[in-house]
Amino acid sequence: MQKFYSIGAETEQIEFKKSTGELKEAVISIASILNKHGSGKLYFGVKNNGEVIGQEISENTLRDVSQAISYHIKPAIYPEIAVQTYGELKVICVKFKGNRAPYLAYNPHDRRFSEGTYSRRVF
Repeated sequence: MQKFYSIGAETEQIEFKKSTGELKEAVISIASILNKHGSGKLYFGVKNNGEVIGQEISENTLRDVSQAISYHIKPAIYPEIAVQTYGELKVICVKFKGNRAPYLAYNPHDRRFSEGTYSRRVF
């Protein structure tokens, strides 16, 4: 029988996603949290109620998370991405912060726009 783990409740600065299958939604959540609070955490492998369900994690999984954030959030942020273990279950924790709001995620006009383009569009 597997032990139940909970890491608490979602808040305005803590977001849970069941898996990296929700990566696009996660990137949008990160930008939203940055715009409102300037920092936060996002976990993959956790249900909305805080129950740890885990997910398979490889180097490619971590690279996919890192690249999605790098390619699709402007201005650039440099999050800390780590694997956390709860019993047999593994989750990805993304800690992020920024002080250059507004942050944009998945710009519909250009999926990979430069910092210079961002500055001209926003300022």
